[in-house]
Order: sequence, then C-alpha cells, then structure tokens
Amino acid sequence: MFLYWLTDIRNIKSWATFLRPAGENSLTTYLAPNILYHLIWMSGIPVLIYKQSSDPLIVIAGSLAWALLMVGLAALLTRAGVRLRL
Repeated sequence: MFLYWLTDIRNIKSWATFLRPAGENSLTTYLAPNILYHLIWMSGIPVLIYKQSSDPLIVIAGSLAWALLMVGLAALLTRAGVRLRL
C-alpha cells in the first residue's frame, strides 16, 4: 500500500532507479541467480549460510542482500553486453 501511494499517487519513482537494470534485463536477472546458486552449491563453499539460520531476521537480511547482489550482477552483465532474449 505504501509503494502504491508513493509511486502511483505521489508519482515519486526516483528512489527505485537502482532496480532499473533488473527490469531492463529481466531474463538475465531471473536466470543468473539459479546458475550462480548451483555453482556455489557445487563448490561446497558455505557462502549462503544465512539459509540455515533459525533467526528469521538473518534469513530476511541474507535474502535481501542476495537479491540486491543479483540486481548488481544484472547491471554488470548488461554493461558487459550480456543480454538474454527470447
């Protein structure tokens, strides 16, 4: 409800410019985390340890950090010229 009020009623959209690469290159943003997740899983390095936590705040913070990292990865891939299209 807050986001609806902020973006549609108040027409304040500049706060979301950091999410633009995810919207412009959505297929890459959708597929890259799966590929990266499986590469991390196959390496055996416990990078995604937040997933095993019993504290919900750690899980939420880790998931938010992972999502922002994927938006950054999408931005880097877009800048490098990597775009997946149907």
